Amino acid sequence: MANEKYTALANGILEAAGGADNIAKVSHCFTRLRLDLVDLEKCDVEALKQVKGTKGCVVNNGQVQVIIGTEVEDFYPEFLKVSGKKAEAVVDENLDEKKENLVNRIINSIAQIFIPTFPALAAGGLLKGLLVALMFSGKVDTTTGTFNMLMMFSDAAFYFLPFYLAYTTAQVFKIKPVMAMVLAGVILHPTYTGLAEATNFLGLNIPVVDYSSTVFPIIIGVIVMSYIDKFARKIIPNSFAGIFVPLIDLLIAAPIMLVVVGPLVNTLSTVIGTAVINLYEATGAIGGAVFGALYPVLVFFGLHHAVVPVELQSLATLGYDPLLALCAAANAAVAGAALMVAIDSKNKEFKGLSFSSAISSIIGITEPTLYGVLGILKRPFAGVVVGGAVGAAIMAAFKVYGLGIGPVPLAGIALFFGEKFPIFLIGIAVSVIVSMVVTHIVKFEDVEL
Repeated sequence: MANEKYTALANGILEAAGGADNIAKVSHCFTRLRLDLVDLEKCDVEALKQVKGTKGCVVNNGQVQVIIGTEVEDFYPEFLKVSGKKAEAVVDENLDEKKENLVNRIINSIAQIFIPTFPALAAGGLLKGLLVALMFSGKVDTTTGTFNMLMMFSDAAFYFLPFYLAYTTAQVFKIKPVMAMVLAGVILHPTYTGLAEATNFLGLNIPVVDYSSTVFPIIIGVIVMSYIDKFARKIIPNSFAGIFVPLIDLLIAAPIMLVVVGPLVNTLSTVIGTAVINLYEATGAIGGAVFGALYPVLVFFGLHHAVVPVELQSLATLGYDPLLALCAAANAAVAGAALMVAIDSKNKEFKGLSFSSAISSIIGITEPTLYGVLGILKRPFAGVVVGGAVGAAIMAAFKVYGLGIGPVPLAGIALFFGEKFPIFLIGIAVSVIVSMVVTHIVKFEDVEL
């Protein structure tokens, strides 16, 4: 999309949202521009849906989410320029954040922390998937330097995950990212990771914990550092703050991280991750079916990012993600419903929209279908729910796991290469077919565009 189109789109959204003064904070995820508004009543949601270039709009827990599509990352800077806002910054100091819905605040924070890490995780996961496929083929020598280096490339994206999360968490909790990354450096420093047993620091016992690829310890550690930083800035004069505040942050946060926060949170994370996997194992196909049916609903309401920490914890603890295959089945069902709508609709323009949305969904981006097609027709959601449930039940029954995180099913197909790859393909095919059949059976009232 050309810059002038981005400008026109930004102006249209800005006007419908009630103007720049009505926007308290603006951020984005993979496909949505997320607007936290001062006064929701000043926003014309229906007008936002009609702005040329948008693919829909939904209000979730008080936050207005405008569906832009995969172009949102390129569009975002233009919107910031037109609106005069700063990225992920609260610009109205009079806005009472305590009045913001707690669920909305949590989901927004999770999204802002984890979404920026996805490119690295997707790249590492996809590369590992390809390497695993080559290993199973038996056609490559896995002892060569080239293969080992490529495997190192893929592992690096996950091993140093605490660094990425330190940076993004610091942005959310308003602390200098470089200090948060220093804290990540402390827990991944060779001196610490090379310890054979617990050591002593000023009389405090520091246990040896492997923090590589972990998720929650560094997030909580950075949050603790942010409070230390705020307190230090209250007691240190501004003229000395630039020197002494970072020193205080490090000298207090690092011991707390190593002695208390890190070991405790890591243990809790492992317990929670194990509990989720045990629940998954115990419920089997039934649990898979429930998740597959509900996941598109989570995406529709922008709540699916809450699943990401669980996936990352599984990857860190077990080396695989049991939920990604279920997400793939659910997304495939969304694609199947859109494809059936494209076949059954008599409206040529809507046919084209539905078909392009089906392609986007099977790649791994379902929002255009959920808002631009299913959100309008409603009845085809039945096909999505049933198709997602059946496909995910197959994935769960045969324990199909992913090796990383990425858009699924097609964009992240390499994450499933291995001995159960045929089952993955069967699960995807069943999701699409069942969704199409149910969508055709329930029928829908065609639209006029």
